[in-house]
Amino acid sequence: MDILVLPALLVLLSAMLRSLIVNKNGTAAILAEIGLGLPVDLAFVTFAVTISAPITDIFWLANRSLLIVGALVAACLQLGFLYKPGKEYMDAGENLKSFGLWLLNVIVTYVVFAFLVLKVVSIC
Repeated sequence: MDILVLPALLVLLSAMLRSLIVNKNGTAAILAEIGLGLPVDLAFVTFAVTISAPITDIFWLANRSLLIVGALVAACLQLGFLYKPGKEYMDAGENLKSFGLWLLNVIVTYVVFAFLVLKVVSIC
């Protein structure tokens, strides 16, 4: 379980510190920015996990580089197509659209993590 927890905590701590230092708005805006970026931050955790985790599946063990590139591409696509427009909607005051993109981002992150944990790595 440490394989997932330590990278996740480090990325989340980094994201929180960045938001607390950079954002000049109020507390609610800071918390909204942290929450909006949380799925993308966790998507980059999957990239760290694919690099360092023990892989149990024979196919993914032989194709680890494909798994690493796939995790990085998925995280970058989430960043560009879901987080960035969601942030722009939030800045424009269109919170419902921002929430919809955040929800889609959460679903994508969940699917990537579920695949990684259930099909690829051994967390025991």
